[in-house]
Amino acid sequence: MSIPYLESEEDVSRFYESQIRSRAALSDGEKLVSEAKKYIGTPYGYAEPPQQFTCDRLIKYVYKQALNIDLPGVTTNQEKLGTEVPLNNLQLGDLLFWGNRGATYHVALYIGNGQYIDAPQPGQSVRFQSIKNWSPNFARRIIATDNGKEPNNNGQKAGEQYIHRLYNMSAGQHHYTGVLFEAQSLKKSGWSYEGVGWVAPTSGGNVYRLYNPNNGRHLYTTSSYERDSLVDAGWKAEGISWHSGGTMPVYRLYNPKAKESEDSHTYTMNTYERDNLIKAGWQSNGVAWHALRIANN
Repeated sequence: MSIPYLESEEDVSRFYESQIRSRAALSDGEKLVSEAKKYIGTPYGYAEPPQQFTCDRLIKYVYKQALNIDLPGVTTNQEKLGTEVPLNNLQLGDLLFWGNRGATYHVALYIGNGQYIDAPQPGQSVRFQSIKNWSPNFARRIIATDNGKEPNNNGQKAGEQYIHRLYNMSAGQHHYTGVLFEAQSLKKSGWSYEGVGWVAPTSGGNVYRLYNPNNGRHLYTTSSYERDSLVDAGWKAEGISWHSGGTMPVYRLYNPKAKESEDSHTYTMNTYERDNLIKAGWQSNGVAWHALRIANN
């Protein structure tokens, strides 16, 4: 499918760059945007980057230069990375894709304010463009989604326990803990803090935490049978992590294609996240346990 010819747009992000420069350090998304802007005007082509770029080579090169992250080439490989995100909730550095899943033909880097940077097609150059002029079909988020907050229990009520959710981008793993100190320690060691995943009760059904020393994975389950079976297989039981109770379901999903070092399971109360992971090939394991509520912090 051919890419429509669109005049390059003005880079509106310059209007908020002064705010970015005033910070002590750039976020990963800002680093990606800053790196991508260096190649505006570079011709489309198959010469060695950064002399020329195809759309997927531009993304691959920018991620390597800005964050030292090695991505595969070809859009159909890149579209499998990270987590799918809604087009109305994009963040700096998200990847935008055109075409059906499994058959994408174009990719771009989101730079904020409804704009992206891409390498369009032969005869054109790397450019700024607006989503309103040519909208992608879906988006994927590769980099960690740190909300900028430090782990805290502000707003936690009597009889409740906050379950903090963190993400390790380099390992592709999520971690869930009701222990504030553990969440704070992981944040200090480089994990991205994604906030409170759900609010658990302080009493109720047991949710067991297990650890696989061979690949660093954790798994959480209310099933004592599953716990014992995993222990027999070499996992280590780390006791009761929190409790199940309430009326709000926490969903468990399984990734059959996870690499040995990556998450094979994830847990969420967000039905949109659940459904998008299923579309991306994850398998639903149903409701893992129940929570009291979603935290507002």
